[in-house]
This record gives sequence, C-alpha cells and structure tokens, in this order.
Amino acid sequence: MTKDLSQAAVAAKSNPTMKDLVEQQLPAIERQLGGAMNSDAFVRAVLSEITKQPKLMSADPKTVLGGVMLAAQLKLEIGSGLGEFYLTPRREKGRDVCLPIIGYQGYVKLVLRSEMVLNVESFLVREGDDFTYGASSDRGMYYDWQPRDFEEDRPWIGVVASARMKGGGTTWVYLTKGQVFARRPSYWDKGTPWQSHEEEMAKKTAVRALVKFLPKSTDLGRAIEADENKASHVAGVDDVQITHVEDEPETFVVQEGDPS
Repeated sequence: MTKDLSQAAVAAKSNPTMKDLVEQQLPAIERQLGGAMNSDAFVRAVLSEITKQPKLMSADPKTVLGGVMLAAQLKLEIGSGLGEFYLTPRREKGRDVCLPIIGYQGYVKLVLRSEMVLNVESFLVREGDDFTYGASSDRGMYYDWQPRDFEEDRPWIGVVASARMKGGGTTWVYLTKGQVFARRPSYWDKGTPWQSHEEEMAKKTAVRALVKFLPKSTDLGRAIEADENKASHVAGVDDVQITHVEDEPETFVVQEGDPS
C-alpha cells in the first residue's frame, strides 16, 4: 500500500527527477527480475550509478529506463565496478542519451546459464609471451600459451576466450589486437568502457566471438540480439525503447583456431 502511494506521488509530479522515474518503474523491474535478484537492491545500484554520472540525470529518460529494463531482463548487476552492465552517457545529435553496454563479466554470467557449459574464461596474450596455435591430426585445433610472467603492465597483443563443455572438450577462439579493434564500435572513444576498461572489453569481444559456437540460453540470445541492434523495444515499460546499444559486426572473420 505504501509503495502504491509512493508511485502515485511520483506520477503526480509535474517535473519528476530521474530518481522518481526509476522508482516509478519498480513493479516493472520486479516482473523482469522474476525473483532472481532483490529489486530494491537493484534499484539502489541503478540510482547510485546515475548519481555518479551527472549526465545520466539529464539524459533522455526513455534511454535510461530502457537500459535499466534491459539489465533487469538479463538479470545483470548495474555498476561500473562490477563489469556486468554499464549505463553510459553519450551526446547524440544534440541530446544526452544513455548507452547500455553489456560487459565482459555480464557475458560470462550469461554463457554459464547454459547447462551445457561448465566454465568460460578469457585471457590476454601480452608482448613477450610464447603463444602458438594451429591444428593437427592428433590434437585438432589447439593453442599453447606460456606467459613470460603475470605482470599486467606489458602491452596486450591478442585475446583468447575458451569454454569447457559438459560433454567434454573445449571450444575456443583467438583474436589479435587488430581484430579486436576492428570489432570495436564507432563510438568507442566517447566515454564508453572501451576508454576506461579496454582490456575487459577486449575479453568481452573474444567471448562474443566464442558464443557463435556455443549453445545459447534464452538470456544470452536476448543479449546478443540487443548488442546487434541499435534499436530494441524492451518489454515491461510502456513506450520505453533503447535507442543505442553497443553493436559489433555480425560476421566474425576469425574462425576457431584459424591462424590467418
């Protein structure tokens, strides 16, 4: 009853704040989360992220709420420190909008929702590492990696993503740094995680390439669809649509174990 009165008060405001609008959507958020996450904690994390980024406060409300609802649909935590889902402010055609971006940890979580995948991981190959890959009749597609050390200050030159399957075997992909950058969206340098968390986003790109070869959960399929489409209507909020989501080419030019 108290919650209903609070929502009515928000609806009655002539100039509701972004905080008001997010709280007004709590019932829709709860429906999307479906009990998988605490809705109050989810909303607190959203409001904390918005507070940390003042440009989100003035962004088109539909784009902010669209990003929030997408995260709720996918049941991913919002927050730059978690690496699962980012709400990123961006200037687009003279207006501030919110760009929702699924992070590396978010894709790992989504891949693991498939009962056929036991483990998924990604690592960066750095200058000085001994890294080779290819194929043989005995080993099939293979790679060998011997890091020079485990210091993270050496420049990275490539990235591997691999998944261990329940039925046995491992599926993996390798992308060079140039191939990763070729998949980077055109707006990468405009305050997105590509600018602040490049290595994490490189690992995400490799996982995105890997999922082409993996069984997909419903949530993973939804995430891929959202990433590949710049406009996507989000169920649960009437008339709210995502105007921008991170997109990457649909065709992967690097095949598993292909040394070209």
